[in-house]
Amino acid sequence: MIKLNKTYTIGVMVMFYEIKMFEEYIDSCIQMSKDIENKDNLHFHFCWNQSQYFENIDTDKTTGEKLREKFYKQIHRLEEVGVNVHIDEKHDTHDVYNIAGYRRDLNYHWCNKTDFILWGETDSLWPKDTLSIIESVSEYSEGNGVNRFILTFAYRKMWDNGWKELEHVDMTDLPFVDTDEWNLNAQESPKSYMTLETMNEINDRYDELDIRILKEPKFDGSCLVISSDLIKAGVNIPHALLCSGEDTSFADMAKLICGNTFVQYVIKNVLRVHNRRHPQKRLYIKNEDNPMGFCDNRKGEWWKILCDTSKINLGKLKNNQDKFFTFEDVFKEINK
Repeated sequence: MIKLNKTYTIGVMVMFYEIKMFEEYIDSCIQMSKDIENKDNLHFHFCWNQSQYFENIDTDKTTGEKLREKFYKQIHRLEEVGVNVHIDEKHDTHDVYNIAGYRRDLNYHWCNKTDFILWGETDSLWPKDTLSIIESVSEYSEGNGVNRFILTFAYRKMWDNGWKELEHVDMTDLPFVDTDEWNLNAQESPKSYMTLETMNEINDRYDELDIRILKEPKFDGSCLVISSDLIKAGVNIPHALLCSGEDTSFADMAKLICGNTFVQYVIKNVLRVHNRRHPQKRLYIKNEDNPMGFCDNRKGEWWKILCDTSKINLGKLKNNQDKFFTFEDVFKEINK
């Protein structure tokens, strides 16, 4: 059993159409929690998002209530482990709420309650040793006077060399493969579907941690570990971010505030999985046949408008006086 010295908030937003792959995410949460002695140090936060501002539930296949029941069935599995579980729900009675807003709120509300904030994603899997690794790195970091930092686990082979410093040591020299038909458990692409069992087999190979330090932020938002002191310093997702780019904006703010003192630890030989093209990523959506979640015409013209608008706002964050776009602007464009 492992006794934690630190406290943790692990947060994820679950959209109604992600419900089938959510079970695998819960599997990874249970796996990383079950050997913890003082489980009161763990807080799992979930936002069940059943709002239909952009995607509508296909009521020929299911209902909102049935999807919600499936969500709580998985939540009960985690509760049985003995950890703290906190749940918010979003419906059409609330304002538009997505990943940017959720992560902003998670950071803001929990940074004064726990030592670390962990960003989960429903298509991602936490390594089994997540918590013990954070504990070890935290002890080392604090011993060297570094209290504000990011920690990332290793990625599979990525699409360009800009990500090379985050790639797993055994995968960085593989050729990147990009295809609509992903091979199961492929290491050559983060878009391939990899199981929890395969990730565990890969991670069971390491004896000692291979830890690298980056002075420039580089990460996506899946399985991201943030020291709460970094958020307390003022680092968060700007409200101008409507959706896409919330992780990039967080990185930009971290560098802006920390300057040359920014620190990111990369665990190069412990893999986390981000199943970007999970075969059950987008289900039960009316008038959409896009289970693997391709961000093209299969997702709809509304997505391009929302994504492009959010990225325009991202480009206006620094050294700029232009007015930001709002969700009202997005809906006006969609409804033209």
